Amino acid sequence: MNILFLAAEALPYVKVGGLGDVAGSLPAALRNCGHNVRLFMPRYGLIDTKRFNLSACLDNFEVRMDWRRENCRLLKNPERDDYFIENDRFFCNRFQVYGCGDETEQFVLFCRAAFEACRLQGWRPDVIHAHDWHTAAAIRIAWAAENRPGLVFTIHNMAHQGTSRPDGWPLLGVYDGRGPLNLMDQAIWCADKVTTVSPTYAREICSPEYGFGLDGLLRSKGDNLVGIVNGLDTASYDPSTDTDLAATYSADDISGKRFCKQELLRRFNLQEDDAPLVGIVSRLDSQKGMDLILRAIPDIMKYSNLKIVILGSGNKDLENGVNYAVSQYPGRVGCYIGFSAPLSRIIYAGCDIFLMPSLFEPCGLSQMIAMRYGTIPVVRRTGGLADTVRDNYDGKGTGYLFNRYDTDDMLGALGRAQEHFVFNPYLWQETVKRAMREDFTWDRSAKEYSRIYEMLSRQ
Repeated sequence: MNILFLAAEALPYVKVGGLGDVAGSLPAALRNCGHNVRLFMPRYGLIDTKRFNLSACLDNFEVRMDWRRENCRLLKNPERDDYFIENDRFFCNRFQVYGCGDETEQFVLFCRAAFEACRLQGWRPDVIHAHDWHTAAAIRIAWAAENRPGLVFTIHNMAHQGTSRPDGWPLLGVYDGRGPLNLMDQAIWCADKVTTVSPTYAREICSPEYGFGLDGLLRSKGDNLVGIVNGLDTASYDPSTDTDLAATYSADDISGKRFCKQELLRRFNLQEDDAPLVGIVSRLDSQKGMDLILRAIPDIMKYSNLKIVILGSGNKDLENGVNYAVSQYPGRVGCYIGFSAPLSRIIYAGCDIFLMPSLFEPCGLSQMIAMRYGTIPVVRRTGGLADTVRDNYDGKGTGYLFNRYDTDDMLGALGRAQEHFVFNPYLWQETVKRAMREDFTWDRSAKEYSRIYEMLSRQ
């Protein structure tokens, strides 16, 4: 089956958030299921054509954009079916993925150019699979076409919907649209199937609390709204082969994890003892629960012997709060403001507990990476966190969950984890091994998407 896969970002080319992980890994898993998948994304200026050996396969083709035409080019990675739309005005001369101020026009051009490139190559998709609001225009434009393919739209984060002024409607070929244009709203309305990145998040976004104004529309989709948990690139995230670590280890032999912890403590100048070490790798944002963590740190320092390592950047007030905590509790709180992929893996491997108290979390990859590295997650029961972490209340789980978004509930879950770590080391080691053996491969997710594609092809 021919699948046109549209995304604004994808590894290994460029990544801003979790969408980049999904778009970088899911097409390969779908190809393993027998599908002919063509990934299309913009060729931003920060994507090095020489590094990825990108070569032109269509040059200077015209794309109609309502009142004018834009010249585009099509590049391809010869090692895989990944295609890139080039346009001097909207992509090639820009060295950032988002936030240029004309994103509606920018991403509508990308969708139209992808369609035109497929037409010029004589390749017709059986299904169009678009991701988040940046490619939502593809669903709305294709919906109005004759003999259209099946339309699948995946929501990665309801908080970002692609809303623009009323004068954006003509970009979609709509000349009687009224009010602001909301691209996500249009894609949800037109798609045959709407998917999101976990079953719990699919239920949550049908409520006013999480639906960001589109909960009624989402409820109207009924069984055509489906939650599918994201996978993880388990070949990349593998503590048995990870060269960034002080020592490698596996679920069959976790002894190397002790050396990873020692190295992490030295790197952040923390007290070198056996107390539990808590890791946080996160965007410093209220959605990720960083305000909750900062409020709780004084109590954690006063009533426990936990140590904390934080890696991330984002909101400046939260960055200042993290730096203040380091200054107040030297030897027990360490931080790195910014992001380093190797350092993130060192933290995943070296910590005992991974803290992720998100206000909402569509899916989340960090908790899966942590479990892959044998670091036990303490998470809030929301979205994909609820779907991927099993509470260890009976000694058979993979982490510790709490319900309310408040410090008391979070501290209670941390306390349960600390109690098991200190007083029942056998149970803790078995929990570590069980978490490391969880199946987070993309194969499971790809099979669920394949069933959706096949269902649409029969309609």
